[in-house]
Amino acid sequence: MLSAYRVLDLTDGACGFCGYLFGQLGAEVVLVEPPGGCSARHDAPLADGEGLWFEAYGRGKASVVTDDLEDLLAGADFLIESFSTGESEARDLVPESVAARHPHLIHISLTPFGKTGPKANWPATDLTVWAASGAHALAGDDDRAPVRTSVPQAALHAGADAVGAALIALYERHASGLGQHIDVSMQQSCAQAALSANLAVPNNGGQISRIAGGIAGVFPVRLTWPCRDGYIALTLLFGPAFTEPNARLMRWLFDEGAIGSDFAGRDWGDELALMFRGEKAPDDYFTLCDSIESFTRQYTQQELFEAGLTRGIYIAPTLDIAGLLSEPHFHARDYWHAIEGGMRVPGPFARFSATPLNARGKAPALGSSRHPDWAPRSLPSGEPSTSRPLAGLKVLDFMWVIAGPFFTRVLTDYGATVIKVESSKRLEPARGAPTFKDNEPGLDTGMPFQNFNAGKLGMTLDPNNEAARKIILELVQWADVVTESFSPKAMKAWGLDYESLRKVNPNLIMLSSCLMGQTGPRAQVPGYGNMAAAIAGFYDLTGWDDRSPAGPYLAYTDGVAPRFMLAGLMAALEHRRGTGEGQHIDLSQAEAAIHFLAPAILEYERTGQIWHRMGNRDRNLQPHGVYPAAGDDAWIAIACVDDASRDALRSIVGELDDGAIATWTITHTVSEAEAILIEAGVPAHGVQNSAECGADPQFAAREHFIEVPHTSEGAMVIENTRCKLSRTPGAPSHAGPELGEHNVYVLQEILGYDDEQLANAFASLAME
Repeated sequence: MLSAYRVLDLTDGACGFCGYLFGQLGAEVVLVEPPGGCSARHDAPLADGEGLWFEAYGRGKASVVTDDLEDLLAGADFLIESFSTGESEARDLVPESVAARHPHLIHISLTPFGKTGPKANWPATDLTVWAASGAHALAGDDDRAPVRTSVPQAALHAGADAVGAALIALYERHASGLGQHIDVSMQQSCAQAALSANLAVPNNGGQISRIAGGIAGVFPVRLTWPCRDGYIALTLLFGPAFTEPNARLMRWLFDEGAIGSDFAGRDWGDELALMFRGEKAPDDYFTLCDSIESFTRQYTQQELFEAGLTRGIYIAPTLDIAGLLSEPHFHARDYWHAIEGGMRVPGPFARFSATPLNARGKAPALGSSRHPDWAPRSLPSGEPSTSRPLAGLKVLDFMWVIAGPFFTRVLTDYGATVIKVESSKRLEPARGAPTFKDNEPGLDTGMPFQNFNAGKLGMTLDPNNEAARKIILELVQWADVVTESFSPKAMKAWGLDYESLRKVNPNLIMLSSCLMGQTGPRAQVPGYGNMAAAIAGFYDLTGWDDRSPAGPYLAYTDGVAPRFMLAGLMAALEHRRGTGEGQHIDLSQAEAAIHFLAPAILEYERTGQIWHRMGNRDRNLQPHGVYPAAGDDAWIAIACVDDASRDALRSIVGELDDGAIATWTITHTVSEAEAILIEAGVPAHGVQNSAECGADPQFAAREHFIEVPHTSEGAMVIENTRCKLSRTPGAPSHAGPELGEHNVYVLQEILGYDDEQLANAFASLAME
């Protein structure tokens, strides 16, 4: 899809993921390395002296060693770099200077805190960025320090964000002939993994805190249980959307003799909601959890998984890397890709019906490619855009809960018209998800829903209703794109699958996203991103090695997959621009997210070693940990990257062991410790919760939290769009829609109904 485009990649380490993703989409990617090669070639994990970070994300690239960049910049469409301000100046790659010399170029900067703001030049690592994002504070045991995923994730979130933003800039460049600078802050990208929990305190809601394998508010909600050979993720949550799934779980437990009829007959969706709000004592919930644990301990992961699936239970095994590679579903979908020596690596992140992705082979040897002979790009001059770059793009959106709405929210930020379709009979689960504005539960006060769906038009149409399906098909004719995240059988049962819709609109692009994809033995697995995260290996890789897996916060893959959806859709739009051809995109949340664990997969394939959770320790950096500071549940992340930072830390704390460091940090507040360490050049950052993120001057300087209007609830604080485009910035115009708020507007202004047609439509909808 992107075979016509050239990418100049000047990154190193995990930032190489950005170029890797461009390569999966078909672009020509040239990596420029120093004479000794990228540091990722030498970083652990290693196999036969080869750094597996490079092997994981160097695939699909050419490697050249050169100092002569100007001809490459003149011929490239995209430049990716991760330089500090000083490095950019030394290399003459300051964004304004690059734009003046090469106005066609789309220039991507991946940095820990972005190019602007008071922390823009702070020393930083994956650990300290994760601490700054709000996601770190939510994961781990409440009696220990917050814990990160042991395979570093921060640069991967940012790199994936950058590709989608760059393709939005390309979409605009077709009209203007001009490139622009894309400023990506890893801190802001990683904040997506907090899944809107950062909005709790800014909207006067309750603070969410951490508990291993679950979430904590007034009381802890548990999501992980032990079994005979490991652990399973089992979803028992509150709100109307979970009433029936919870009931299925209770029937199973009752049938197996694990609980009595009293517990089996309760509506745990309602009861848990009351308990979570502090309106009912949680004692019975804790008794239920004990009963569930007694039950799960009797069986293996696979026994529970298989039995649960037959009953529609939201259950999944917490697989390690070996278990992931053995899971039959991915083999049935032919997901794994074999490279030189038969090693398996993650395959295409999605299935495209018209333009299958190339999974790419082994990473290149240092300097193995000749200097590219790229002709300078000569683009027709146009007028700089006066509107947002996706203005005119029309999207019919059946996405719900978290992952899909996060993705389509970005489209609205950049100007697309997105019609969110809901049913008034089966409410969107995110509408009842905490936290709530002013701590008042309601259909329009749940901050996750408002954040995920900002800027969209809201319409209520029940696909089970024949009159509603007629309107849906009219909207399909109007749309450029249809998105949906139901189980694979749902859209087909309604006659709204891709093969049916392409008959109505032959040029349609349809993106379907569910946990495990549209095909395969696990395609019908119901549930949420906590289950995909468990299956994909993230749970096993998050926590302490002497305890059960903690897992990343809540539905982790729901924060990862949207980046792949955006990049995939924008590439498909690029293909359609050149050919007129639409297509279907089948994106499995699990398969997309597995790309974030590629180094661990390669280590197992090359050496047989399984990378398990290791607390806050790191394979390459020492000291590296999260230490207590003065105050209640106050923590600071510290990571040394070289001898200079180790010497600086030693001069402050004495010995470089965890005990000595903690003895020093506990006598200082987070802000005091941060100031001392940053001044000395030691990467450090406090582990920020919702309140601290809301007060963070870096987030404030980059306008990460913004106030927007809501039709009935007044002003709300939501998150701004995550990447900054220099010429055509995006921003949400309003919070999420009320239920059915734009029914009349869509029928009249978009479908052109007159008053009689409007009346007939509402009469028909009311009759069924």
